[in-house]
Amino acid sequence: MEHTDVDPTEHPDYLTLSDAGKECGVSTKVLQKLIRERKIVEGVARTKRGTPYLHREHVPSWSQVEAILTQMYFQQLARVDKVMKALETEIEAVRFDLNEAHTDPDGPLGDDLRAAADLSFNEQNKSLSGATTKLSREVLTLVSAKNHLDDLRDRV
Repeated sequence: MEHTDVDPTEHPDYLTLSDAGKECGVSTKVLQKLIRERKIVEGVARTKRGTPYLHREHVPSWSQVEAILTQMYFQQLARVDKVMKALETEIEAVRFDLNEAHTDPDGPLGDDLRAAADLSFNEQNKSLSGATTKLSREVLTLVSAKNHLDDLRDRV
C-alpha cells in the first residue's frame, strides 16, 4: 500500500530507489519498473513530485525480485504466444484469399488479402497488419522483461 501521508525525503526509514537497489542488489531501473507495474506496492511512498521511495522494511530481497521478474517474463511469453496464434489465423485467412485469387482470377480479391495492405492500426483491427503490430508490441515488451531478468542475474 502506498503511503501518501509521509514525506519520504524527511523520514529516515525511507530509501531512495538507488539506495534500496544497493541494499538488495537490484538496479534502480528494475525497482522503478516493479513499482510502476504495481508488483511492489507495500512500503512505497512518493514525494509531492511523484518520486517513489521505499520503506527499508519493505525492500525486497534479490530472490524476491528474481521471482517477480521471472513471473512477469513467463506471463509475457504467454501473451506473445496468444498473439502468435492470432497472427497464424490471419496468415491462414490471407492464404485462403490468395488461393481463391489464383483459382478465380476474374473474381474479387478477398477481404483478408485486401486488409493485409492496411497499415493503420487500432485495437479492433483484426487483420494481418493489426496482428503483426500487436506481435511487435508484445515482443518488445518480452525483450524488455528478458533484459531486466538478465541484468538482475548478471549482478550476482
